[in-house]
Amino acid sequence: MRRKKYLLWLAAVGLFVLVGVAAATQPHPQTADVSAAFTADQVRSHSRTCTQDGNTFRITNAVWRGTATSAEPRLTGSLVISTRTVLNETTGDGWFSGTWRSKAPSPMNPGKGGRPHANARLSGVIDNANHLDGLATGQAWAPWARLLGNMSATVIGNALSGELGANAPVAPDNSALLYRGGC
Repeated sequence: MRRKKYLLWLAAVGLFVLVGVAAATQPHPQTADVSAAFTADQVRSHSRTCTQDGNTFRITNAVWRGTATSAEPRLTGSLVISTRTVLNETTGDGWFSGTWRSKAPSPMNPGKGGRPHANARLSGVIDNANHLDGLATGQAWAPWARLLGNMSATVIGNALSGELGANAPVAPDNSALLYRGGC
């Protein structure tokens, strides 16, 4: 019986220590305005069309490879954007979804978790058949943070160029933010 009580007390003390350590290591709230400019070339594409109510729709899955430039190491370097677009070719309007994957060229943050990189889901609208405006939601690493930002891009031929969280083309501000922690 004494052994059970001893083990129960030991487990309770261990639990309190574990909860205390977890509370002490919770990240403090942080925010940082970020932006990135990017250019990418289409390296793979598959399209199909369908007609509905007199409108022709083009559904395209594409992969774009290029570079992103940013003062934030987690958003700079090599870039792969995968997209799925549904475009009403009659009106020039549509929508897109996809992913953003950026990786810095080398470990720029020694001791902070390896090579800086970011992944995000993209979703938004297409206007004038080649202009994309949307939202990027994801995460960045080395060090870790959540990513939330506006994205704008233009497609000309097989080239995609745009900005994540830049001050243009949306006035006065096309914001993006890295954030983490809580109170």
